[in-house]
Amino acid sequence: MAEPTLNPNASFVGPIPGASLTTEPGNRPWETPPKETDLETVIDNYLRRLSQDELIRPVLEAIKYGSSITTMVESIVEVAVMEGEHSIDIGILASPVIVEYFKQACEAGNIKYKLSDEDIREGRKIPKIDNRLVEEVLQEMEEKQSKPIDTEIKEEVKTEKSIKGLMSRDKEED
Repeated sequence: MAEPTLNPNASFVGPIPGASLTTEPGNRPWETPPKETDLETVIDNYLRRLSQDELIRPVLEAIKYGSSITTMVESIVEVAVMEGEHSIDIGILASPVIVEYFKQACEAGNIKYKLSDEDIREGRKIPKIDNRLVEEVLQEMEEKQSKPIDTEIKEEVKTEKSIKGLMSRDKEED
């Protein structure tokens, strides 16, 4: 009987089975009830924290250099959910307010921004070339190529012979 082979597509970077059972239940932030359940309080907490210069500056830099606002907001909300600050549904409800806050911050700082990843992809799309232009260019190339290649090579050889370089032979040596 042949030995089983290892699947090259198998990924061993995931959690070890049973790893969630190594601590007491409720010790992880996501296993406990969220700290805050009131939407207005969560929004106030976000706006208070994001008004601090050491927090808003890196976010605006990331937006300036190509991240979308929604990507930044999703990341911030996910981290808060993982830390047990609030539930995911409260985070989703607070997201539009945070997006508007970032938009206003970008406009105040004269930072060009993309609202979503789709806007970024739209900006990277290569414009389509008109097929008629391509056909015209190909026709022009064919007309230029209609000149026999042998005559072009002979002309190049004649010009090369007339040029004398440092290591070229004199006519007497030929």
